[in-house]
Amino acid sequence: MQRRRIRPGWRVALCCLGVLLPLSARAESGRVLTAERVEAAVHRHVLQQGPWQAGEVEVRVRAVPPLRLPGGEIELQVVRPRQVIPGLRSFLLAVGVTGREITKVWVQAEIRIFAQVVVTSRPLAHHEVITADAVRLERREISTLATRAFTKIEEVVDRQAARALAVNEILTPALVQQPRVLRRGSAVTLLYESSALRVETSGQALEGGKIGDRIRVKNSSSGKVLEGQILDARTVRVH
Repeated sequence: MQRRRIRPGWRVALCCLGVLLPLSARAESGRVLTAERVEAAVHRHVLQQGPWQAGEVEVRVRAVPPLRLPGGEIELQVVRPRQVIPGLRSFLLAVGVTGREITKVWVQAEIRIFAQVVVTSRPLAHHEVITADAVRLERREISTLATRAFTKIEEVVDRQAARALAVNEILTPALVQQPRVLRRGSAVTLLYESSALRVETSGQALEGGKIGDRIRVKNSSSGKVLEGQILDARTVRVH
């Protein structure tokens, strides 16, 4: 059997083809719409529309449509939704190349919000006063919280646990409360104030409570039962 010789011209063509194919593959892969590009676009949109800082937002794209684009600078812009809520959401992206819109695509992305918040360092009993060594600051996801979390330790120190708390719980206003400063039967000063008059007299608390609570009190001189607001551990303002 005779071997077919490859002409010199064909050798040059094949060598060129061997060089061009890898370059073509690399160029093609650079024009694919990637999850990283989509996540960056959604992240920018979340920061523009929401109250969060860059380090507080995490974006994870679930799936990206198999979209190939022509050469040029790829530009992505979120069209919908304008209002961003944490969780798994659908986003409509306008896809452009070098200033010209090519198409629009829907993508799903999970938006998670993180922050430095106050958490318990040890278990706390119901009504236990919170001390500085019982809590700490820690980066946690806050996307699923129904209310805001405390972000400063001084916001919770000297308050008390509204219920029994386990270690590592994120503290929110629903979980802490002002300590009770008055007990039923405590001697108090009844304060009456108007624009031109200030009167103080002795009284007795008929109910316990915290600062700001409204309770029933009795005027020690007249025996009259009144309602007032607790100002501190000794004073109740009456009307």
